[in-house]
Amino acid sequence: MQHIEEHKDDHDILQKSIIAGLRTFYLSETLCDATIETSGKRFLCHRVVLSSLSSYFQVLFTCPMKESKSGEVSLLDIPASVMEIVLHFMYTGEVDISMDNVEELFTVSSRLQIGLLQEFCTRFLRKYIDGENCLWIYRLAHSHNDQSLLDVAMQYISLHLTGLGEKEDFLYLELPELTRILSSDQLIVSSELTIYNLACRWWEFHSDKGSPLPEELVKVVRFPLMDPCELTEVKIDIPTSNPAQNSAEFCLRQGMFEDRILCMDLSERYETIPEKEDYHINAYDPITDSWEKLPFISPLYQPGLLSVGHILYVAGGQDEDNSVSNLLHVYDSVKNEWKDFPSMAKPRYGHGFLHYRDALYAVGGCDGQEAVGSAECFSLVEKCWTEISSMPSALRSFTSAQLKGRLFLIGGLTGTVKKSSSHQAFLIYDISSDTWSQFPLPVTFSDAGAVVFNEKLYVIASYDSRQGNYDPYPPFDEYQAYLLYYEQPNTIPRSFCMDYLGRICHSKIPPILESVAEAAVVVWRHRIYIVGGSGRDGFCHEKMYYWNPGDPKWTRSSKTIPFSFDGYLGGVTMQIPMKRFHDLIPGRKSSYNFRIEEDYEEQEEPWLQPNHSI
Repeated sequence: MQHIEEHKDDHDILQKSIIAGLRTFYLSETLCDATIETSGKRFLCHRVVLSSLSSYFQVLFTCPMKESKSGEVSLLDIPASVMEIVLHFMYTGEVDISMDNVEELFTVSSRLQIGLLQEFCTRFLRKYIDGENCLWIYRLAHSHNDQSLLDVAMQYISLHLTGLGEKEDFLYLELPELTRILSSDQLIVSSELTIYNLACRWWEFHSDKGSPLPEELVKVVRFPLMDPCELTEVKIDIPTSNPAQNSAEFCLRQGMFEDRILCMDLSERYETIPEKEDYHINAYDPITDSWEKLPFISPLYQPGLLSVGHILYVAGGQDEDNSVSNLLHVYDSVKNEWKDFPSMAKPRYGHGFLHYRDALYAVGGCDGQEAVGSAECFSLVEKCWTEISSMPSALRSFTSAQLKGRLFLIGGLTGTVKKSSSHQAFLIYDISSDTWSQFPLPVTFSDAGAVVFNEKLYVIASYDSRQGNYDPYPPFDEYQAYLLYYEQPNTIPRSFCMDYLGRICHSKIPPILESVAEAAVVVWRHRIYIVGGSGRDGFCHEKMYYWNPGDPKWTRSSKTIPFSFDGYLGGVTMQIPMKRFHDLIPGRKSSYNFRIEEDYEEQEEPWLQPNHSI
């Protein structure tokens, strides 16, 4: 190992020497075999350097073209000052980007296909995007087909569209740019009338007064999502034969959803009476501080639970007869219906169930007898499961989260159901390489909660008395390096924060003064919520707490949990369509529904009531 490290140091020295030598040759115009002519200045360069960083130059100098013979490249429309910065970057890797030169550098690097410099410009624009420049950045990205920058600009525009529509820059968008924006599902607007009014404002600026909206703009307005009152404000003939607007696949805008916290009692229900419709998921609205209810297919113990937008996935779990399920149930809150997708290869409960891009991952868990180390992946595109690398340790009842393409499995239990031991470590699965890594932890716990917020992973666990003898801790002095925050002299906070490499971050997390074992821990907007949980006394906590990262303490919600549960409480944040759109959504079913809180607590009627939908 020492021998390899010594060679690595030598390699770094050699690399720096080569770069320094090339720079010296460039500045002294030594051994140059290419010339770039710009408006006002000629630059003597080296073909190998230009071609190594630019596909444009590589083609010029390697294909049978006049530049490959003469070595002379004419770029008269590029200012000499800009070309000088570009060449300095190509020879040194250094560039000073500012708002004054970023557009020219971005344009030139895009034209000359200098990917690294273009990426540097993109990072700069991402960092400094705001309400004054987002439309300009959008136009820049659109004109150069830079999808990553376009996504960032579109995300900002989507959040602030109503305000941006009042700005003068909005009126100078080209028609293709405008239609792409107004066609987006990401727009945070709660009424389709907003889109119609923005289209009219832009068109009035670009046309004679009274001219009808062009077909391109008419197509982006989703008239079926307007209620009768809104339609009275529309001053054009509404098309009735547009197939896209009559399709059952028609999408709501992002702003037409409400974020709810869904909690499902993950405990076994030994006394379930089917006639009472006891199979359900509970939905909490933090804005109104109220609960509603969604019926579920069957009672399950510790299934995997996750949501992607308005879709809820429930995988595996243990049934009432103690058999372990491999089923994948899927709920669509827009269409208001449950479906079954292809089943997992392995039945499991108490497992990790995580999402990344177009795939779901089911890892570890219990097969009814012991912890398992198998893992599998479900493609949301191909609708099938495939096996992935097995975990280095069979594990169940751990907390898990996905951060930057890595799956984190923290704590948990190993061994059999009857004889288990704590796993004083955490695992990281790198999705791109299909490999696992294992690292030690200073504490042990199971059934905690983990969420990702601001590109960090927060593990939320309860405190224990230092004098207590409940769980194994390292000596306090050894634990001090991991101690992130504490207020009370007799407590050790067990919550901590990690980055995507698994390193402990020194972020301050207030101590939890209630047990959060088996609780639902979720992110809702800019808050982390703790819902329910069970204490060491064996009783469940019917309390809810939330914390805005940066605040000195957790806040207790005014209401308690209005439903009974027994221990495990799975939770996710999910998008639910606003109620005023329910009757407007094509193909929406009414066979599943939420009930308001008063119904939840007082009524005994069956859940499935006619003409009562979400």
